[in-house]
Amino acid sequence: MRVADSDSRDLTASGRVSAAIFGSRLLGLAREVVFAALFGAGAVADAFITAFRIPNLFRDLLAEGALTAAFVPTFTATLKQEGEEAAARLGDLMFGAMVVLTGTMVGAGLFFAEPIVALISGIEDPDKLALTVELTRVMMPLLCTVSLAAVWMGMLNARRRFVVPALAPAMFNLVSLSAGALVWAIGGDAELGVLVWAGGTLVAGLTQAGMQLVALWRMKQRPFPRLRGLIGNPGIARVLRLMGPAVVGVAAVQLNVIINTHFSGQLGDGPVSQLSYAFRLFFLPLGVFGVALATVTTTSVSEAAAEGEASQIAARAGDSAAASWMLAGASAVGLWVLAEPVCSLVYEMGETGADEVAAIALCLQSYVIGLAPYSLVKVLAPSFYAVDKPRVPLVASVMGVAVNVGFNALTFRELGAPGIALGTALGATINVLILRVAFHRFFGPMYASGAARRVGGLLVGLAVLGGVSWGGTLLVEFARALNPWSGVAGKLVLGAALFSVIGVVFVVYTAILRAFGYPGADLLWRMPAGLWRRISGRR
Repeated sequence: MRVADSDSRDLTASGRVSAAIFGSRLLGLAREVVFAALFGAGAVADAFITAFRIPNLFRDLLAEGALTAAFVPTFTATLKQEGEEAAARLGDLMFGAMVVLTGTMVGAGLFFAEPIVALISGIEDPDKLALTVELTRVMMPLLCTVSLAAVWMGMLNARRRFVVPALAPAMFNLVSLSAGALVWAIGGDAELGVLVWAGGTLVAGLTQAGMQLVALWRMKQRPFPRLRGLIGNPGIARVLRLMGPAVVGVAAVQLNVIINTHFSGQLGDGPVSQLSYAFRLFFLPLGVFGVALATVTTTSVSEAAAEGEASQIAARAGDSAAASWMLAGASAVGLWVLAEPVCSLVYEMGETGADEVAAIALCLQSYVIGLAPYSLVKVLAPSFYAVDKPRVPLVASVMGVAVNVGFNALTFRELGAPGIALGTALGATINVLILRVAFHRFFGPMYASGAARRVGGLLVGLAVLGGVSWGGTLLVEFARALNPWSGVAGKLVLGAALFSVIGVVFVVYTAILRAFGYPGADLLWRMPAGLWRRISGRR
């Protein structure tokens, strides 16, 4: 009964986290839309996106990627086995260690900004390079703020407080949008505007960290940076042991993005921005479903490992993997078919025109090929960290990155930006294939029975979904003929047509999966009615 209760609790938590992340991702998309309208897809936008990725790379490698994967299972085990006092001390030591480490890295980043930007970006134009360096120096302190936020997020997640960390990025996006409003009000020079936007981004990072600190204080937790006892602490030693491989093993997405930035930076003005805008749409479902499932799975498998319930690891990861295939697979097929009208609805305004939209759509179609693999990487990798086997995700990630780098190095000039996105998808596919084979070897089968029926139902559902989506493009074309794409009226007509297509696709897809008895399909079928009852206040 306890296992069943745990599974129900995980499913409920995942749903809450998905809702919180969905709101955050929508605000993130709104931030990207405003940025595209203000700065377009040219040199200034390329400079900001490249500069933002530099502290973002180190943040994801050392904080939200590696630290979360290493710290959550360690903190959870300490909390369960040694009690609150030992866990609080571990959190304080991690706090102190990250202040010293990231503070040093920020100082080095400020001093060596120019060679770092030149190495990573591939930018050759001197004016564009100078602007990128200036923006990098403004935003480099983000590394420190969001690294501390990652420590506090791990402490909250270990206590099964998932929603506040999931909502924290929403505050980041709201502050960024406020900076966008200030840029619009100031008007004038684009370079001045992008500097204001960069300053707002730094304030947004401080806000995101502060929100999680407040949540800990409300739980009577008082994080304080400590260094005494850092060396020799077994919890810190375990975190460091796991973080080394995790730097590569969990952060494949971010590492690939930086590699892609170097290649795309050599293609002139535009490709960096086009890939970034497409990646935002690609990451919307990945962030909502993949991150939510990974967040809950990390804590769930860590609890099973800490309690010696190794037999539950495969079952819990299997439930998350099945949900990932159901959600990410549908998102990938739908986005591939509807890429052009979706990109037009979201981005075609202000400084971003029809030609830029068409280029963004091609990048999006290449990216979504890797949507399900990326989602599964986030689900499978935490199981290996929970049982102190970080080398498996390390090997998988290295192989994925190698495929990405090799493919793009050979093809980026011929295939352009869409080819770079395709290389990312191929790398993710290799990554997840290696993880899946290793998972079966270490943990056994994910599914006790019914795998063939499950796979068959999913394939039929995705095939029908693709056909219905393609038919829906005819509706979108009809909407285009009725009203031009430009203008508020055209956007409303296009949006109504797309949402109608998505609604029909949802009903058909979930009905097919229910007929095949796919796990979670019945819950997905009931979700719209449940949301309506909550909105309307009915029981």
